[in-house]
Amino acid sequence: MLERSHQMRLHQFEAASADSARTARIRATFERLIASTGSPPDVELRAVTGPLNAEVLLGRVLVVSEAAGDLPEGERLLLLAHEFGHVALGHWQALAALYRTHIPGEVRPETTDPVAGVLGLQAHRMAHRHEFEADAWGYRLLRQLGFGIEHAMALLMRRGATVDTATHPATRRRLAQVRVIDSQIDHPDLASGHAASLVAERDR
Repeated sequence: MLERSHQMRLHQFEAASADSARTARIRATFERLIASTGSPPDVELRAVTGPLNAEVLLGRVLVVSEAAGDLPEGERLLLLAHEFGHVALGHWQALAALYRTHIPGEVRPETTDPVAGVLGLQAHRMAHRHEFEADAWGYRLLRQLGFGIEHAMALLMRRGATVDTATHPATRRRLAQVRVIDSQIDHPDLASGHAASLVAERDR
């Protein structure tokens, strides 16, 4: 069920021109990230047309819109590093295991309808946890590459101050976590109590 959904989404994208300057910048950033990780996750890059977006499908296909080629390097690095984090942290495998727990056999209305509510709630909570984890993984890598919090703030605010959705935490909560991690990197014994309280909401 989950794999079929991802396959269908993957086939909806139109490939971007492999020879464009924007695609070249995306690929260069991608290669930079691979080189910076000790054991890089197994990721296939696909540049596609469309507005700014990036996501991992099937646990290893990083789909990124060519619009990412127009971002400043620090923002583009974090955009891709966040998706690398999903792969490196095994988020696809965790989500697939959750689906198998609730739908272990054939996908039919009589097997999916009774569990739809609890599966939806658990998938929602898992999705938020995974976004926070990927943010943290990606931001730490960004700092290792010499970029600062301003790049994370700029990227997260490109879509404005969003609220919680089924798959993503609110922007303010993601920004709060970045501030906490940034303070811990520069001052390991210090962290903002207010920001930490916002991040803690993810586990409620």
